[in-house]
Amino acid sequence: MERVNLFLLHGFLGRPADWEAVKASLPKNDRIKIYTPDYFKDKNLSPTHNFATWAQNFNRWVQMETHGADRNVLIGYSLGGRLALHALEQKPALWYKSLLISTNPGFNDHFANFDPQSEERRQRWMSDSYWAEEFLKSSWETLINNWNAQPVFGGSEKEPTRIEKDYSRELLGLALTQWSLAQQKNMRPLIQELANKISWVVGERDEKFVALAETLRADIKQLKTDVIPEASHRVLFDSPKDLAEKIKILIQQLL
Repeated sequence: MERVNLFLLHGFLGRPADWEAVKASLPKNDRIKIYTPDYFKDKNLSPTHNFATWAQNFNRWVQMETHGADRNVLIGYSLGGRLALHALEQKPALWYKSLLISTNPGFNDHFANFDPQSEERRQRWMSDSYWAEEFLKSSWETLINNWNAQPVFGGSEKEPTRIEKDYSRELLGLALTQWSLAQQKNMRPLIQELANKISWVVGERDEKFVALAETLRADIKQLKTDVIPEASHRVLFDSPKDLAEKIKILIQQLL
């Protein structure tokens, strides 16, 4: 009997425990197994690897865990959603369905990675490089306060307390540069190709990502998009029960 495997990918500064409230609202079923990898702890999944190598390592691990016999569902939040897109691109047949939460599909251009010809990419690279430096040298409390004060995170007060000892500052800095949006190619063609496998979720109060989702939906008619009421960018923490309901719908299609 086939099993449904859920692979839950956390965001930047995230940890596997971030998914606990979502997991608590999922059905208890012997045919459902949940994985929450930690790419700040697992060397093969760490930001020492670029997007392509990360995706190869991750998919290889998934195949070893599942022996290729089960139905795999890939769920990624924010940075985890961008990593998920690379895993989908590298081995789409491995994945039955995916749910991408507060995910950026990349700049809508033709560049494969960072290129100074793109002003958007140059600006993003400068921003991510600045933050990478801050994560190496600033006092932790000031750093976290400043990080959370960014406009994209507005409207959420439910981010877990982040404790310095739980992280490697060097790996956090690497995540910001190796996995910078400036280094990510435009994933819209992939989303178009795999739209039947992808569900897209954003928070109602996350204006930037709501606009991104609306544009994607207009360009890719078969893409399923959902807006979670009253949630910010941090849907994972603002509305874990609503998010679990979206995951349940995917599970029901596979059991």
